[in-house]
Amino acid sequence: MHPWIRAFAFTTSIIGATAAWAARDFTPQAGTWVVSSEVDGKPGRGLAIDVQGNTFFMQVFGYEKNGNATFYTATGTLDGTTVTAPLIRYKNGRSFGSEARDAEQDSSSGDVTVSFSNGLKGTVQFPGEAPAAIERFLVKDFTPSISNPLAQIGNRGMHLLVLDDALQVMQYFSAMLTRNAEGQTEIALTSPPDSAAQTLPCAVDFDLAQFQCNAANAVSGGVKSLRLRLAAGQVSGAITLSNTPAHPLPVMGQIRSAYDRNTVANGVRAWVQQNYWELTAPGATITGIPRAYFHQLMPVNGTWIVTDELTGKPGRGLALDVQNSTMVLQVFNYGADGQPTFHMGSGTYASAGADTLASRADLSLDRYADGRSLGGPPQPAHWQDNAGVVTVELSLKETTPARHFSQRGTVTFPGEAPRAIQRLQLDAPPALADRLFGEWYDPIQATHIVFNQEENGLVKSADGSLACAYGSTERPTWVRCKHADGRIIVFPLPLLNQGSTWIQIRDRFGNLQGLGKLDQ
Repeated sequence: MHPWIRAFAFTTSIIGATAAWAARDFTPQAGTWVVSSEVDGKPGRGLAIDVQGNTFFMQVFGYEKNGNATFYTATGTLDGTTVTAPLIRYKNGRSFGSEARDAEQDSSSGDVTVSFSNGLKGTVQFPGEAPAAIERFLVKDFTPSISNPLAQIGNRGMHLLVLDDALQVMQYFSAMLTRNAEGQTEIALTSPPDSAAQTLPCAVDFDLAQFQCNAANAVSGGVKSLRLRLAAGQVSGAITLSNTPAHPLPVMGQIRSAYDRNTVANGVRAWVQQNYWELTAPGATITGIPRAYFHQLMPVNGTWIVTDELTGKPGRGLALDVQNSTMVLQVFNYGADGQPTFHMGSGTYASAGADTLASRADLSLDRYADGRSLGGPPQPAHWQDNAGVVTVELSLKETTPARHFSQRGTVTFPGEAPRAIQRLQLDAPPALADRLFGEWYDPIQATHIVFNQEENGLVKSADGSLACAYGSTERPTWVRCKHADGRIIVFPLPLLNQGSTWIQIRDRFGNLQGLGKLDQ
């Protein structure tokens, strides 16, 4: 067990006993964050942030006073938008290619305070330093491809939820982003039960990485304008409807998948897909036409761990961040002398080959030195050395007898055999009520659901029309719900709103799962 998992167990017991936490109007996005003032084209410090429920976990990569690369972790409970937690240092863990070694906690460097203003921005105060602005590190890519929403080839599907001024859900749209025959970016919006789509032309603001879409003509009951920003797998923005007041209403949402049926690879027409869901199906042959099938599986960004290093003592950790076709990876490990260090790499993440359900990245792992230490003067780091190449592969594995796809991963560190990795779940209590209580939307049934009751082992919706239980031992993260009229719905529980056909709007603490109101 990693030290942060033990801390999480303690935090969860507090949450279970206390209901006084202030709810947030957003959820910070998991992944790589940077200190804004240290983004100057040279290596600086960084943060790997992970928020699930009210549990906060952060890995910090920085430098010792002697210039050596090091890392710290912080685990705490978010009360509203702020958390204060001790920065913990570790030592004597495993280095690349070494024998298995458990690390041990070394010391605390003092408390760190992190506050968030929305899902992509905030402030951090390290020990001995003034508060500093932080922001989510977002990859801006302008190369046309299926995986790049700013220069979309093919189609990109999205779920969009319109909120009113009180941040309550008032309408759902299924959205499809594409480019027409003239190369104009456009978005088609459909709101159940209507089957007709309204299409809006869009202009792309590359500096802000967002879309501004305006209807050519006002449509009664339709959309007048839509501003969207896509950040990793999430969507935020504002919408103006013809039947609402003139001021824009907030929008939250998720990317479902992107696909193109007409890509040509090595002279063969290919079906290319980028998928944010847990479920997929290969399409190597479609209507008798031979096709190659290339699948890019988008992982749940954030903290990943080496499965067999879960020994009850500290191990190595990974901060994995995939955006478009780029993987950014931080590895928190130890040197041959047992001292903590970190390595970083970034590069192309793509399908592992035709007709597979695997995607991979081969990254060169670099280490830096002489950057800013805690409480030290501002100074950029410089490249120190290279540890070799790390390979990360993610795939969808089918399990039987119940047909079920789930996400799996392996990492191959320099000098080591491939090792299984898994996404760290900070907020996964065993009781279904703790995981279902809150607010949801089911796009397939076009149903808005609130769960807030538990009776005879079943979790029930507020109106009593839906009763749910865990599905089966073969699919332990799936939920089986029965309607009052006898209809059965089965769906997987999401992690950070990925891997499910349902959208979580608010968790059991009342936290809104979107990114909140972003800067213009």
